[in-house]
Amino acid sequence: MKFWIHRDGKKHGPIEDYELRAMIRDGEVKDETLVWFEDADGWTKASEVALLSGEFLVEEIEPPPLPPPVTPFLMWRRLGARWFDFLLYQLLLLIVFRAGGMAFLSNPDVPQSGMAIIGLLLPVIIMEGALLGSIGYTPGKWLMGLKVTNSEGGLLSTGQATMRSLRVWVLGMGMRNGLLIIFGHLFNLWVVKKRGVPLWDVASGFRVPGRDLSTQRILTFWILAGALFLIFWILLWPELQPFVEAEMARQGK
Repeated sequence: MKFWIHRDGKKHGPIEDYELRAMIRDGEVKDETLVWFEDADGWTKASEVALLSGEFLVEEIEPPPLPPPVTPFLMWRRLGARWFDFLLYQLLLLIVFRAGGMAFLSNPDVPQSGMAIIGLLLPVIIMEGALLGSIGYTPGKWLMGLKVTNSEGGLLSTGQATMRSLRVWVLGMGMRNGLLIIFGHLFNLWVVKKRGVPLWDVASGFRVPGRDLSTQRILTFWILAGALFLIFWILLWPELQPFVEAEMARQGK
Protein backbone atom coordinates (compact mmCIF):
# COMPACT_ATOMS: atom_id res chain seq x y z
CA MET A 1 0.00 0.00 0.00
CA LYS A 2 1.24 3.48 -0.89
CA PHE A 3 0.84 6.51 1.37
CA TRP A 4 1.23 10.25 1.10
CA ILE A 5 2.07 12.36 4.13
CA HIS A 6 1.36 16.03 4.85
CA ARG A 7 4.44 17.68 6.32
CA ASP A 8 5.75 21.25 6.31
CA GLY A 9 2.73 22.34 4.27
CA LYS A 10 3.53 19.97 1.44
CA LYS A 11 2.49 16.52 0.27
CA HIS A 12 5.17 13.84 0.18
CA GLY A 13 4.70 10.53 -1.57
CA PRO A 14 4.07 8.00 -2.67
CA ILE A 15 5.68 6.09 0.23
CA GLU A 16 5.45 2.34 0.64
CA ASP A 17 3.80 1.24 3.89
CA TYR A 18 6.94 -0.50 5.14
CA GLU A 19 8.95 2.70 4.52
CA LEU A 20 6.34 4.72 6.40
CA ARG A 21 6.43 2.31 9.36
CA ALA A 22 10.21 2.66 9.48
CA MET A 23 9.84 6.47 9.46
CA ILE A 24 7.43 6.19 12.41
CA ARG A 25 9.89 4.04 14.35
CA ASP A 26 12.66 6.53 13.60
CA GLY A 27 10.49 9.39 14.86
CA GLU A 28 10.24 11.11 11.46
CA VAL A 29 6.46 10.67 11.38
CA LYS A 30 4.40 11.48 14.50
CA ASP A 31 1.01 10.18 15.53
CA GLU A 32 -0.53 13.56 14.59
CA THR A 33 0.99 13.56 11.10
CA LEU A 34 -1.72 13.56 8.42
CA VAL A 35 -1.56 10.74 5.89
CA TRP A 36 -3.61 9.71 2.90
CA PHE A 37 -3.82 6.49 0.94
CA GLU A 38 -5.83 5.41 -2.08
CA ASP A 39 -9.59 5.02 -1.44
CA ALA A 40 -9.34 6.97 1.85
CA ASP A 41 -12.09 9.55 2.40
CA GLY A 42 -9.57 12.22 3.33
CA TRP A 43 -6.47 13.02 5.25
CA THR A 44 -6.24 11.06 8.52
CA LYS A 45 -3.95 11.09 11.53
CA ALA A 46 -1.29 8.40 11.15
CA SER A 47 -2.19 6.90 14.54
CA GLU A 48 -5.80 6.38 13.38
CA VAL A 49 -4.85 4.24 10.38
CA ALA A 50 -5.21 0.58 11.31
CA LEU A 51 -2.12 -0.46 9.36
CA LEU A 52 0.05 2.09 11.19
CA SER A 53 -1.51 2.32 14.65
CA GLY A 54 0.57 -0.54 16.06
CA GLU A 55 3.77 1.43 15.43
CA PHE A 56 2.67 4.05 17.97
CA LEU A 57 2.08 1.58 20.80
CA VAL A 58 5.03 1.86 23.15
CA GLU A 59 5.43 -1.13 25.39
CA GLU A 60 6.72 -0.07 28.78
CA ILE A 61 9.20 -2.62 30.03
CA GLU A 62 9.58 -2.73 33.78
CA PRO A 63 12.74 -4.45 34.99
CA PRO A 64 12.33 -6.85 37.90
CA PRO A 65 13.09 -5.44 41.35
CA LEU A 66 16.63 -5.79 42.55
CA PRO A 67 17.22 -8.53 45.10
CA PRO A 68 17.58 -7.23 48.65
CA PRO A 69 21.20 -6.61 49.69
CA VAL A 70 22.93 -9.49 51.44
CA THR A 71 23.85 -8.46 54.97
CA PRO A 72 27.11 -9.83 56.43
CA PHE A 73 25.21 -12.13 58.82
CA LEU A 74 22.99 -13.46 56.03
CA MET A 75 26.06 -14.01 53.83
CA TRP A 76 27.71 -16.13 56.53
CA ARG A 77 24.48 -18.09 56.94
CA ARG A 78 24.43 -18.74 53.19
CA LEU A 79 28.10 -19.73 53.25
CA GLY A 80 27.47 -22.09 56.17
CA ALA A 81 24.50 -23.65 54.40
CA ARG A 82 26.57 -24.13 51.23
CA TRP A 83 29.38 -25.86 53.13
CA PHE A 84 26.92 -28.07 54.97
CA ASP A 85 25.52 -29.21 51.62
CA PHE A 86 29.08 -29.63 50.30
CA LEU A 87 30.07 -31.84 53.24
CA LEU A 88 26.86 -33.84 52.92
CA TYR A 89 27.46 -34.42 49.22
CA GLN A 90 31.11 -35.36 49.80
CA LEU A 91 30.00 -37.91 52.39
CA LEU A 92 27.39 -39.38 50.03
CA LEU A 93 30.00 -39.60 47.27
CA LEU A 94 32.44 -41.33 49.61
CA ILE A 95 29.79 -43.89 50.61
CA VAL A 96 28.95 -44.58 46.95
CA PHE A 97 32.64 -44.98 46.08
CA ARG A 98 33.16 -47.35 49.03
CA ALA A 99 30.12 -49.41 48.05
CA GLY A 100 31.46 -49.66 44.51
CA GLY A 101 34.95 -50.64 45.64
CA MET A 102 36.46 -47.50 44.08
CA ALA A 103 39.09 -45.13 45.45
CA PHE A 104 37.66 -41.79 46.50
CA LEU A 105 40.97 -39.92 46.42
CA SER A 106 42.37 -39.35 42.96
CA ASN A 107 46.01 -40.10 42.20
CA PRO A 108 47.87 -36.78 42.69
CA ASP A 109 50.19 -37.70 39.82
CA VAL A 110 47.27 -38.12 37.39
CA PRO A 111 45.19 -34.96 36.80
CA GLN A 112 41.43 -35.47 36.73
CA SER A 113 39.84 -35.28 33.31
CA GLY A 114 37.12 -32.79 32.52
CA MET A 115 34.61 -35.61 32.06
CA ALA A 116 35.43 -36.99 35.52
CA ILE A 117 34.83 -33.58 37.11
CA ILE A 118 31.53 -33.19 35.25
CA GLY A 119 30.52 -36.72 36.26
CA LEU A 120 31.07 -35.86 39.94
CA LEU A 121 29.26 -32.52 39.75
CA LEU A 122 26.28 -33.51 37.64
CA PRO A 123 24.42 -35.48 40.35
CA VAL A 124 24.63 -32.69 42.94
CA ILE A 125 23.58 -30.05 40.39
CA ILE A 126 20.55 -32.11 39.39
CA MET A 127 19.62 -32.92 43.01
CA GLU A 128 19.99 -29.31 44.13
CA GLY A 129 17.99 -28.06 41.15
CA ALA A 130 15.18 -30.52 41.94
CA LEU A 131 15.10 -29.49 45.62
CA LEU A 132 15.15 -25.73 44.96
CA GLY A 133 12.53 -26.07 42.22
CA SER A 134 10.16 -28.13 44.39
CA ILE A 135 10.57 -26.82 47.96
CA GLY A 136 12.99 -23.88 47.67
CA TYR A 137 15.78 -25.13 49.90
CA THR A 138 18.47 -27.74 50.40
CA PRO A 139 19.29 -29.45 53.73
CA GLY A 140 21.84 -26.76 54.60
CA LYS A 141 19.52 -23.92 53.66
CA TRP A 142 16.69 -25.48 55.65
CA LEU A 143 18.90 -25.63 58.75
CA MET A 144 19.95 -22.00 58.23
CA GLY A 145 16.38 -20.82 57.67
CA LEU A 146 17.00 -19.86 54.03
CA LYS A 147 14.84 -20.25 50.93
CA VAL A 148 15.62 -19.44 47.29
CA THR A 149 12.82 -17.55 45.50
CA ASN A 150 12.31 -15.58 42.31
CA SER A 151 11.79 -11.80 42.31
CA GLU A 152 8.06 -12.26 43.05
CA GLY A 153 8.72 -14.53 46.03
CA GLY A 154 7.68 -17.76 44.30
CA LEU A 155 9.63 -20.94 43.67
CA LEU A 156 12.10 -21.16 40.81
CA SER A 157 11.32 -23.46 37.93
CA THR A 158 13.39 -26.64 37.84
CA GLY A 159 15.35 -25.26 34.89
CA GLN A 160 16.09 -21.96 36.66
CA ALA A 161 17.09 -23.78 39.85
CA THR A 162 19.38 -26.17 37.96
CA MET A 163 21.12 -23.34 36.09
CA ARG A 164 21.55 -21.43 39.35
CA SER A 165 23.07 -24.52 40.97
CA LEU A 166 25.43 -24.91 38.02
CA ARG A 167 26.61 -21.30 38.38
CA VAL A 168 27.13 -21.74 42.13
CA TRP A 169 29.20 -24.90 41.76
CA VAL A 170 31.34 -23.38 39.02
CA LEU A 171 31.68 -19.75 40.19
CA GLY A 172 31.47 -20.27 43.95
CA MET A 173 32.60 -23.82 44.69
CA GLY A 174 35.26 -23.97 41.98
CA MET A 175 34.11 -27.37 40.69
CA ARG A 176 35.42 -28.95 43.94
CA ASN A 177 38.98 -27.75 43.26
CA GLY A 178 40.63 -26.46 46.45
CA LEU A 179 42.36 -23.40 44.99
CA LEU A 180 39.35 -22.48 42.83
CA ILE A 181 37.06 -22.75 45.87
CA ILE A 182 39.19 -20.21 47.76
CA PHE A 183 39.31 -17.88 44.74
CA GLY A 184 35.55 -18.24 44.14
CA HIS A 185 34.74 -17.45 47.77
CA LEU A 186 37.00 -14.40 47.91
CA PHE A 187 35.81 -13.05 44.57
CA ASN A 188 32.15 -13.47 45.43
CA LEU A 189 32.62 -11.84 48.83
CA TRP A 190 34.02 -8.87 46.90
CA VAL A 191 31.04 -8.95 44.49
CA VAL A 192 28.62 -9.03 47.43
CA LYS A 193 30.35 -6.01 48.92
CA LYS A 194 30.11 -4.11 45.62
CA ARG A 195 26.76 -5.31 44.24
CA GLY A 196 24.93 -6.55 47.32
CA VAL A 197 24.43 -10.07 45.91
CA PRO A 198 26.72 -12.91 44.70
CA LEU A 199 27.39 -13.49 41.02
CA TRP A 200 24.75 -16.18 40.49
CA ASP A 201 21.93 -13.87 41.68
CA VAL A 202 23.03 -10.55 40.14
CA ALA A 203 21.41 -10.87 36.71
CA SER A 204 18.61 -13.26 37.62
CA GLY A 205 17.15 -11.27 40.51
CA PHE A 206 16.74 -14.44 42.59
CA ARG A 207 16.42 -13.91 46.32
CA VAL A 208 17.50 -15.89 49.35
CA PRO A 209 15.51 -14.45 52.27
CA GLY A 210 16.23 -15.74 55.74
CA ARG A 211 13.89 -16.08 58.67
CA ASP A 212 14.94 -15.52 62.27
CA LEU A 213 16.98 -18.35 63.73
CA SER A 214 16.47 -19.76 67.19
CA THR A 215 19.41 -20.70 69.39
CA GLN A 216 18.30 -24.33 69.11
CA ARG A 217 18.40 -24.19 65.30
CA ILE A 218 21.92 -22.69 65.33
CA LEU A 219 23.18 -25.35 67.78
CA THR A 220 21.57 -28.09 65.67
CA PHE A 221 23.35 -26.78 62.60
CA TRP A 222 26.78 -26.82 64.23
CA ILE A 223 26.25 -30.25 65.80
CA LEU A 224 25.16 -31.80 62.50
CA ALA A 225 27.91 -30.02 60.54
CA GLY A 226 30.51 -31.26 63.03
CA ALA A 227 29.11 -34.79 62.83
CA LEU A 228 29.27 -34.73 59.02
CA PHE A 229 32.85 -33.51 59.11
CA LEU A 230 33.89 -36.16 61.65
CA ILE A 231 32.17 -39.07 59.89
CA PHE A 232 33.63 -38.02 56.55
CA TRP A 233 37.20 -38.00 57.80
CA ILE A 234 36.77 -41.24 59.77
CA LEU A 235 35.57 -42.99 56.61
CA LEU A 236 38.26 -41.36 54.48
CA TRP A 237 41.17 -42.07 56.82
CA PRO A 238 41.90 -45.67 55.66
CA GLU A 239 42.41 -44.32 52.16
CA LEU A 240 44.19 -41.17 53.28
CA GLN A 241 46.55 -42.85 55.76
CA PRO A 242 49.03 -44.26 53.18
CA PHE A 243 49.42 -40.81 51.61
CA VAL A 244 50.02 -39.22 55.03
CA GLU A 245 52.54 -41.87 56.07
CA ALA A 246 54.37 -41.64 52.75
CA GLU A 247 54.59 -37.86 53.08
CA MET A 248 55.85 -38.10 56.68
CA ALA A 249 58.47 -40.64 55.66
CA ARG A 250 59.58 -38.40 52.79
CA GLN A 251 59.96 -35.40 55.09
CA GLY A 252 61.78 -37.52 57.70
CA LYS A 253 64.57 -38.40 55.29
